[in-house]
Amino acid sequence: MNKTLTMGILGCGDFLRWNEKAVTGSARVRVKSLFDPDRKRAEKYAAALGGAAVADEAAVFNDPAIDLVCLFTPPWIRRGQVERAAAAGKHILTTKPLAPTAADGAAIVKAVTGAKVRCGVLYSRSGDAWMGTVKSLLEGGRFGRLALYRQDWIHHYPQWNNWALDPKKNGGPFMDAMIHNLNAARYLMGRPVRRATFFSDRLAHPALTCADTEAMKLDFESGAALLFITWAADLAVWSTEGNNREHIEHFYLVTDAGWMLTKASKDGSPRVRATREGQEEWIDVKAYPATSFDAFAGAIATGGPNPSNLPTADDACEDLRLLETAARA
Repeated sequence: MNKTLTMGILGCGDFLRWNEKAVTGSARVRVKSLFDPDRKRAEKYAAALGGAAVADEAAVFNDPAIDLVCLFTPPWIRRGQVERAAAAGKHILTTKPLAPTAADGAAIVKAVTGAKVRCGVLYSRSGDAWMGTVKSLLEGGRFGRLALYRQDWIHHYPQWNNWALDPKKNGGPFMDAMIHNLNAARYLMGRPVRRATFFSDRLAHPALTCADTEAMKLDFESGAALLFITWAADLAVWSTEGNNREHIEHFYLVTDAGWMLTKASKDGSPRVRATREGQEEWIDVKAYPATSFDAFAGAIATGGPNPSNLPTADDACEDLRLLETAARA
């Protein structure tokens, strides 16, 4: 069954910019309506993606022709939007973090479960075929079991919105960005978190309403993830209209067989580079067979589970629960 889903989009900002190619490259979704408080932005993306800009959110929620609603909106207003979409019987695609608090996340899970609609949450790993390839390698056991996931991010704090810096609206570097990697670490480890330890500090920007530096350690059975992010360094900001800033990353994986896995490029194509005791192997990255939008549409059509690279609302809520619990400890 290859039904095309009719899609409405709320929020035509930076996240939609990052996903424009995925939408235009999808064969199983068709954009009908777009809403943004800035109508010019909605009209811009209507011209690029198809469909038309509409006057308000209700035009999307109340349209019986719309099967799927994309909520590319700030997390602190998302709970009410999810509840309205679910009540209207529409499936939902949204982005991380699912909500500003675990309580709001739990309410979202309740809404979609009760309405028997499907919800998928887009993280950076959703379109990252490198992550999918590594997951397959780890499941195959060729390089052993993942023992250490290490990822550091360094970039300037966001200057194009206010909610990312407001703790009541979802502020702080971990909730704004590092939650991507919290979810990725859990996905690749493939086993429950036994303990989470968190620290938060202001090192260079005391005037910010949130911390500028945060870190978390996740302890799994026979494994750990070390996640670090800082906005303390005033790196380059090339545009304040969106997420266009200098970004430094340190990232590697270590298995219990002593292999280190890193992201690399060879002959112009992405690869998994595996090294141990002077040995070196290069593994081709296997592209996903469909965009996240098409894979989600396929799961809806068949009634099967969400594609593995598209976390459910409950999985995304677990990220919030872990972070809040560790931060309170």
